[in-house]
Amino acid sequence: MSGRGEWTLVGRDDELKTIGAVVSADLPGLVLVGDAGVGKTRLLREALARAAQDRAECHWVSATAAARSIPFGAVSHLIPAQTRPPADPVGLVVSVERDVARRGGGRPVLIGIDDAHLLDEPSAGLLHQLAVHGLAIAVATVRAGEPLSDALTSLWAGSGRRLDVRPLPATAVDHLLDEAAPGPLDAISRRRLRHLADGNPLLLRELLADALDTGGLRESRGVWRWRGTGSGSPRLAELVSARLRALEPAARQVLEVVACGEPLSLALLERFTDPVAIEAAERSGMVVAERSGARTALRMAHPLYGEALRASMPASRSRTVFGQLADVLAGMPLRRRDDALVAGVWQLRSGSVRHPGIALAAARQAIDRFDIDLAERLARTAYDAGQGWEAQWLLARVLQYQARSQEAFDMLPPAPPQGSKRLAIWAITRAGLLYWGLDRIDEAHETLRMVPADSPGHDLAEATRSWVLFYDGRCEAALAVGQAVLARPDTGVRAASWATMGAASAAGMLGRLGLAAKLAERGRAVLAAEPERLPWNEAQVGLGLCYARYAAGELAGAADLADEGYRAAVASDARGMVAVWAGFRGIVAKAQGRLDAAEADLREAIALVEENDQYHLVRTYWAELAGVRALAGDLPGARRWLAAADARERTANRIFHPWVELNRAWVDVAEGDLTAAIRTARHAADLAGGSEQPTIEAVALYECARLGAPESVLDRLTVLADRLGGLASTLASAAGGLVRDDGPALETAADELIARGHTLLAAEALGAAARAYARRGRPRLAVAQRAATLAQDCRAVRTPLLTATTPGTEEATLTRRERDVALLAVTLPSRSIADRLGLSVNTVNNNLARVFTKLGVRNRRELAVVLGHDRPGAPDRSPGAFHPPQ
Repeated sequence: MSGRGEWTLVGRDDELKTIGAVVSADLPGLVLVGDAGVGKTRLLREALARAAQDRAECHWVSATAAARSIPFGAVSHLIPAQTRPPADPVGLVVSVERDVARRGGGRPVLIGIDDAHLLDEPSAGLLHQLAVHGLAIAVATVRAGEPLSDALTSLWAGSGRRLDVRPLPATAVDHLLDEAAPGPLDAISRRRLRHLADGNPLLLRELLADALDTGGLRESRGVWRWRGTGSGSPRLAELVSARLRALEPAARQVLEVVACGEPLSLALLERFTDPVAIEAAERSGMVVAERSGARTALRMAHPLYGEALRASMPASRSRTVFGQLADVLAGMPLRRRDDALVAGVWQLRSGSVRHPGIALAAARQAIDRFDIDLAERLARTAYDAGQGWEAQWLLARVLQYQARSQEAFDMLPPAPPQGSKRLAIWAITRAGLLYWGLDRIDEAHETLRMVPADSPGHDLAEATRSWVLFYDGRCEAALAVGQAVLARPDTGVRAASWATMGAASAAGMLGRLGLAAKLAERGRAVLAAEPERLPWNEAQVGLGLCYARYAAGELAGAADLADEGYRAAVASDARGMVAVWAGFRGIVAKAQGRLDAAEADLREAIALVEENDQYHLVRTYWAELAGVRALAGDLPGARRWLAAADARERTANRIFHPWVELNRAWVDVAEGDLTAAIRTARHAADLAGGSEQPTIEAVALYECARLGAPESVLDRLTVLADRLGGLASTLASAAGGLVRDDGPALETAADELIARGHTLLAAEALGAAARAYARRGRPRLAVAQRAATLAQDCRAVRTPLLTATTPGTEEATLTRRERDVALLAVTLPSRSIADRLGLSVNTVNNNLARVFTKLGVRNRRELAVVLGHDRPGAPDRSPGAFHPPQ
């Protein structure tokens, strides 16, 4: 469901059990206490609905502020018609008690009371009488912090119960988002909405409604991204305004300051705010104090309070507050990790930059946290404030991250500045722009070589060179350069992360997974020695090992790393990192045959990175998505995504060119042209060999084998197997098994593929093994069943090797008509089958042809072998035959 209908009740099983226990025990009452919007009313309605299904007499009482001035106004519908209006209060209560007792039929009536804190006193007294006399069980909702009448308090203070209704857990919020959002959300949008709602379903509902009404929630490539703030909801604004109206002006000012600076150090706040006003703000319940070590900080009690409060402040007031905060913090020692970043952001929001040096430092920190949009604003502010060459370089670097390559290149000085350290950072930035931005490959390498070996920053320049060499398909050089950087005892954190990325990835492509793991371990050791662990550096080390595991065929290990990196990137709110990890998750899932997961991840990666594709990864993602659609049999979709990939073709990133061609081969398969597909896969193998990726070359050659030409690639696969071992050996064994129709070889290869996480390849190999056994008159039902089980895990995939039905499980894959024809064809000619089943001979023959294709057999003799009818004493399994118990 998307939109505004009633949502499914989730995450409240424990609360419903508690309410059910109270009702079953005939306790006098239960109060559900929680914040506004947390779901108390929805929970109460569900509890009454379930009780009604158990044939309990149920009534609903809704208390409102408007009815509070009317005696018995909230319970007027419980008063018998003949009692109104002349009865005195005592007589009225007696009349209601009699009527309730009659309705209950000997059992207490269940009365749900919504917003019980708004009940008028007579109504509260009447409900109290019904409960204490055992005529009713009162289950009421109460907003946290609101006073209750003595009559109702006595119900839960005695033998009744109180239940605090907490915010929904994250899993329940995710369920609601999946149900209510118009489509799949990217992970960062999901995290932000989850954070702002803070487990409150009403606020989540308002956020989504506002996002849909204002266009803050938009679709991109099948994925929905939220770019709102949450401050536009009228209901939320009114909720906050109602609470603010009760505050003194001084306390409101404190709330405004906290809303602008949260989490805000109490020591900083006390520098320009009255302590009495701070105390009043805390008592309002809209701010909370949190202690961390010796530091106490204040924040808004709910994330959306701050959003709404900031949105309601006049611009002049907001700028004044941010300016005051920035000035006070700039005058203090910036000891904490994020102090410069916080002060820089406050300056931006004040509209006046009085401390440009802090803005420059803040821009660096924003880059380290991969908040590129913020980094641009800070760097441009520092540049406009005259911070010189460093601000100019920093702004160029940020523009580079945003894929605004020409603009960044124009911003960067054309010649290196004075000073050896500046030479290194100039060369690194310029080389990246030349390689990824302008496709000037040779100039990029020449620029990096300009940094002398004995100059500061040489290790960082060499680490960058390792990375560029890897993407350029020069894996041996990338490995050698990266190893040299990591071997230095004084290698810095940034250099170590970049060198690990280049060297470990290259080692994996070259088939040296053990070396890649050691390089990643060295990189992590350097990062661990640095007190400030930056998410991008961590991600680069992880990516290096992930590339290596994927290239070496260790899909299970690559999937684990990709999942871990993805979660960390989402937690860091780093869109570019989330895109990279989502893309890798999709690539791995596709290789495993998990097409739905692959498509979801690849679409998310494209939606997140398409606008700022600095490293030109989206071409690979589009090609992989084309492969996903081709494997699913969706030719129009496959063509569309492949065309998008081809439109972004470049000389740079040669490492991915064979990956693109492998997906093109599967589009050829979807076109029905296996000859072209084999030719394209062979071209991909040649590209992989030329870009020093023997592991990917082995995969591409095996694609030819899977597509029906194992003989043409077996010799080269055998050479690679001798050189690389690992996955290449497994693929060579499988290709040999296909050539020789060798069941045991294929079965052994399948076991090795399963251990590596290659579910799809294993399913194909086991199916081929089962057919090989059957064709030799030795059907192996266990192998057939394993093949069918793995094929079920890849049920959306269509490949030539999976089109044949696994022997021994034909009932699960043949249609009923095909199965009937197949069973009769073992002993009867087509004319007899047609007469027996009431079909034409042509229909019988057409069904039989499909059976042969699905089961991978060529004639009726092989069909008998597959179905087990060639063995002496084989039971008659024809349609209608009697099957004695086994």
